[in-house]
Amino acid sequence: MVELNTLLGLPNEFETKSLAVGKQYNIVKSRERAFPLHIAVLMVDTDWNFYGYAVVHSAVVKDLKTEFTFEVISLFEANVRELYKQNFIFAAKKTGEVK
Repeated sequence: MVELNTLLGLPNEFETKSLAVGKQYNIVKSRERAFPLHIAVLMVDTDWNFYGYAVVHSAVVKDLKTEFTFEVISLFEANVRELYKQNFIFAAKKTGEVK
């Protein structure tokens, strides 16, 4: 089974305070994942906090895990993060993604 991702979900242990525009990061996520490369995607944590946009440069699937290399292209101010969160949760409740 391959999970299709449209948001870049940051792992629980990722230090979001380290996010900086222009900086590249590597993360490893469980499961095999399909992910869009070389387009702007939203970065989000498990609590539906949206941090800004990133571009994923590579996604390598191996041993039932996926390793991503991504670059931060923008970061949201706190009020914008909250607006994204509210709007996403509203929509995701309608689709069943969020209870």
